[in-house]
Formats: sequence, C-alpha cells, structure tokens
Amino acid sequence: MQTTTVSNTALTSSGGPTPASSLATMLSRSAHGADHDPAFFNLLALLCTRFMPNVQIKDVLGTVPRNHHRGTGQRLLAAAMNLGFTVREHKFSLDQLRPWDCPALLITQDGQEAFLLLSTESTISALDGEGKERDLETLPKGKIRKLQLEPAANPLSPESRKHTGYSWLRALVSSFGSMRWIVMATTLAVVIVTIAQPFVISAFYRSVFTRGDELAMPWLLTLLMVLVVTMWGMLALRSHALAWFAARLNYVVGCATFDKMMHLPAFLTQRLDAKDQSSRVRSFENVSDFLTSPLAAILLDLPVSVLGLIAVLWMMPPAGIVLVGAGLCYGGLFFFCDRRMGVLTSMLADQATELQHVMVETFEKRDLIRECGLQHRWADLQQRRIERAQIVQYAMSRLMAIVEGMASFFFAVAFILVIGAVALWSVKYELGPAELLGVVLLTSSVLAPMHALCLALPRFEQCGKSVEQINAFMDLETEAVTDVQRRRLPQIQGNATMRNITMRIGNGRPMLFGLDLDINAGDLIGIHGSAGTGKSTILHLLQGLTQPSFGVVQIEGVDMEQLPVRTLRSAIGYIPQNPSLLPGTLRDNLDMANPVASPADIERVLAAVGLQNIALDDIHITENTQLSEGFIWRFALAQALLSGSGLILIDEIPNAVVNAGFDKIFHNVLRSAKGRVSVVFVSGRSDLLALADRVVVLRQGRAPVVTSPDALADAA
Repeated sequence: MQTTTVSNTALTSSGGPTPASSLATMLSRSAHGADHDPAFFNLLALLCTRFMPNVQIKDVLGTVPRNHHRGTGQRLLAAAMNLGFTVREHKFSLDQLRPWDCPALLITQDGQEAFLLLSTESTISALDGEGKERDLETLPKGKIRKLQLEPAANPLSPESRKHTGYSWLRALVSSFGSMRWIVMATTLAVVIVTIAQPFVISAFYRSVFTRGDELAMPWLLTLLMVLVVTMWGMLALRSHALAWFAARLNYVVGCATFDKMMHLPAFLTQRLDAKDQSSRVRSFENVSDFLTSPLAAILLDLPVSVLGLIAVLWMMPPAGIVLVGAGLCYGGLFFFCDRRMGVLTSMLADQATELQHVMVETFEKRDLIRECGLQHRWADLQQRRIERAQIVQYAMSRLMAIVEGMASFFFAVAFILVIGAVALWSVKYELGPAELLGVVLLTSSVLAPMHALCLALPRFEQCGKSVEQINAFMDLETEAVTDVQRRRLPQIQGNATMRNITMRIGNGRPMLFGLDLDINAGDLIGIHGSAGTGKSTILHLLQGLTQPSFGVVQIEGVDMEQLPVRTLRSAIGYIPQNPSLLPGTLRDNLDMANPVASPADIERVLAAVGLQNIALDDIHITENTQLSEGFIWRFALAQALLSGSGLILIDEIPNAVVNAGFDKIFHNVLRSAKGRVSVVFVSGRSDLLALADRVVVLRQGRAPVVTSPDALADAA
C-alpha cells in the first residue's frame, strides 16, 4: 500500500503540507463518485488526523457519502457517524459550550456549512472549511452536535450495554426516544377516548331516548363526534409512527447485521451456508411486520382492558368480578400454550431449514442422482422430510384451533355472565338502560384485546425467536473488535515465517503436517502438490483467513495472533483461484485495491498486464457482463500489483488462461518482482515453478518438502 494510515500522510519536510492538507488532497483525488467539495474534505481530514491518526485511508474513503445533493455539514455529520463517532445534540447555545463538550460540529441551519469546534485546556477554537481559525462570535447560527469516539459513549457498544444490562436490540430501541414518546402519547389518548366513549354514549341514551331532552342532543352529538375524530387522528398518528419506527429499525438492523457479517472472523463465515447468512439479514422482518400489523395496535390497547376493568368494578362489582375471572382464564390459556407453541415453532423452523437445504442439494446434485439411478430413493428421502414438517405444521394448527376455540368460549361465557350480572344488579338497584349499555360497551372493550392476544400467539413466538437470533448474532465478537486490541501493523516488506504448521480437516486427518517455511523480502516461492494437499490453505494462513491447528505464522517478525487481520489483508495483494470483479466500473474495482493510487501508477500496472488504454470509467460490471477469464485474471493481477504491497499471493492459474497468453505476462511480472516483492504462487507447471527461488512440495499424508526448482522431481 502506498499509504496505510492517516499518520503516514504527514510530510516531515520543513514548510511542507500538513498531514491534514495531505490527507484532504488524497481524499478529494480518490473520491471519484463524490462532487468537489474542498470544505468537506478539509474538515474530514482535520477530524481524522486529530482524533484517528491510525485509521486506514480505505476506511476514511468508505465513509464519504455519495449523495451529491447534501450540504457540507450534512455530509460531514454522516461521515463522522460512519467513522464510529457517537453524535449527541448540544441543546444549549454556543456560549454555553464547554471544552469537555468538544470535539463538536456547528452545522448551519441550511446544512450547507460546517465548523469544527476543538478545545485546548481552557479555550474553544473553531475551524472553517479552509482550515482557518474563526472567532466564535462571528460564527453563523446553527445546531451544535458533540462527537464522541469512546466505545462507552455508543449505547450499542458492549461496554455501554454491560452497564445498562440491555440487549443489543433493546439498546437500539432506547435510542429512538422521541418516537417512543409519540407512540406512548397517542396510545394514552386512545385509551382515554376509548374509556370515555361508553360514558358519552350512555349519557346520550339517557338524555335523548329516556328523558327526551332535545336541547342536550346537539352538545352530546358534538362531543361524540369530537371523540370519534380524536380517536381517528390518534390512531392514524400512531400508525404512521409505528410504520416509520418499523421501517427505520428494519433499515438499521439490516445494515448492522450485514456489517456484522462482513466483520466476522473468516474461519467462522467460511463454515456458514450462504442461505443461512442471507437469512440473518432478513430475520428482523418478522418484527417489523409485527409492528405494522393490527396486532401491534391490539397489544398497545391492553391498557384499555385494565382501565375498562377498573371502571366496571367501580360501576358494577359483580360484572367486574366476572371480567377478572375471564382475564385470568385468558392469561392461563396464553401462558399454558405459549411453551408448547415455542417448541413447535422451533421444530418447524428446523424442519423448514432442513427441507430447504435438501432442495438446494437436489438441484446441485441432480446429474449425479440421475447417473446413479437414485431418483426414487432421493424422492423417498424428500418425502419423509416433508412428512415430518407437515406433522409439526399440523400440531401447530391443531394447537391454534384449540386456543381459538377456548378463547371464543371464554369470550361468550364472560359476556353471558356479565349480562346476567347486569340484569340482577339492575333489578336490585333499579339501574336504567343507559348504565346497562355503558357496562356492556366497557365489557366489549375489556375482552376484545385479551381475545386477540391469544389468537396472536404464533406471531409472538416468531418475533421472540427473531429477537433472540438478532441479539445472539450481534453479541458475536468480530475481527474489528479484536483488531483494536492488537498491535499496529508493520510495513509489509515481504518477510514471513511459518513454523511447524499443522492443519487438520473435518475428520481430524492432517492436511498439512510440520511445514517450516521462511520467506524473505523479494523471494519467489512456488507451491506444488496434488488436489487436497493444502496449497490454497497456505495462502489463507498467510492472510489470516485460516488459523493453524498447531504452529506459528509470523509476518514481518510478528506473530499473526498479534496483528490486526483486517488491516493485514488489505495490505497484501491476493488473487484467489476464481477471481471476479465487483459491481461498478473498472476504476471502482481498482480503487478497492488502492484508493490513493496516482494515475501514473494505474497506467504502469495496466501496461504490465497488457491492459493499457482500456476505458476504466466506461465499462460497468453487472450480473450480465460477459468478460473473458483471461481478462479477469489480468485485471486481478493488476489489482494485486497496484496494492503496492511487499507480499503478493497468487492461487493456481487455470491452464486455459495460461495457454491463452497469460504465461508471458506472468513470466514478466515474476521476473520484475524478483528481489523487490515477495510472491507466493500456486502452480503445477514446471515452466512457472522454474522461476521460483524455492518450491514447497506438498505430499498427501507426508510432511511437506521445501526444495529448489531443479530438485523438484526428486522431492515429488
């Protein structure tokens, strides 16, 4: 890499550019997708050089928002949050800002300008987009947002959650304070209006139908209409709030899950099925769908049942006692069936996953199944799996039928008993029809949410399982966390050591046994062996993608266990066995190898692989883009060379690519790299292995041999 960290951008010559200005120049030159905004790049560079001196240039470029219509302040705020800063709004004026509140951003009301507020021991200084210091009195009006980089400042960090005791999802929900207040306020209004409606209807019945008071009818009608309109408005506002809340949570959880998946240890993600990994990103959909469904409104309306029950107990104790008994019956039904429903839901999920895997395996192995004549046996296997899934589905449907029947029975019996209690109470105390009507309406308000709650039992179980999976997944330790605890990556010059490396495959059989290999800067190392002997595994070990079962891997004299593996991988040029290009232009793909490469460097490496004069900005890679295998290998080699690393790893090149003219290019690259860059490559061709300084010969069931190309035949 030409530049690894922000601190490496400093120019030590007297009178030269500052580290911030050098970084700003690199950012503005490398952000091809962003419009020219010198103020944004200057302030971002100042923020990074002051508070994140060891951050990688790639990571900084990855924080640059691609929305060209945002102002400087809005883009800078988004970039700061992408870098890991926790943002909190300063609710007071600039005069009340204290040094411990800095660093902070003052963003103007239109979002077009931003000022970086920094502090010394006792004073606060403001820097504008040109890096010049400004007087605080001359700054325009705007909002101040404090920036904090400490992990404990982020409510989602493990450090913060350790003190609060919150799960990851609970901590996320707690950050939406204003939206929670809106939902709570609208729910409170709905509860009050719902409880008030039976009393207003009773008063209307008593005044109009019983007493014939026509003067009171307009006022009561107006009051009733006000209640109806208020109810409609509060329900609409709550529905909009829940929809926004669900959409925002779905977006945040989806992005966080995907980001978490990208930072999981490589040895863990390699063992996960692709469908399992993609399903994690969508696991929150059960919760978001629940928030926008009528069931969420029913759950929020449970306070109506409680207040309605209190009102009935106050107005007519016998009817209230009946409703208390109904509530206990509903609660017992819910908790009694909840355990069984949880077991069935888990079993059904496992059966569905297993069934999906068998379907995928069927399509992958359909030719082999047909050739072996196993269609009928494979169909029988699939039939048994479907039967098991259907048995669980039937048990769940049967349980829900029982729950629905019992809930309806409780509702009917409770209503009949309430009517009987009302009749006896009215005879004893001579109550009028208006009071009886109010009690009946309140009874319906009390029973309806409890009845719907029991019918929503499967949905609650699905949401509960999704929440458990999300919290468990977000608690996994990532490489980003372990990298922070490790030492800084040294400059990769091409020195590596492998001592007594042993690798075991799934059944415990050794694949590599006792490998000792010293790679000095500028060495060309070839790897030769039959399939399954661990050729690609050696490359993965040098990248930190795989951990050895026994032994030590050192890079530049430092144990791999002490190095930040994410930074290491980005500092090593690597070409896998099946290279591919990512969506975007060819220039975008080159930027991923080295985002700060100069145009001269790009032209040089493209010429070295025979791809000079190609239109980097005009060729867009999509799913339907058809590129030859030779072109992809040449471009992948250009990416590895452009990384500027002292160590390049190349997996086995297909013979079809080599025979199509790639051999000459590869010969020239190896000859030019000799003595300058360490290259470790896998090959079975003697003409390529002859260019190596040493060859690692891997033998099935025996210890590897490190020899010269001339003695390759004897070692094999």
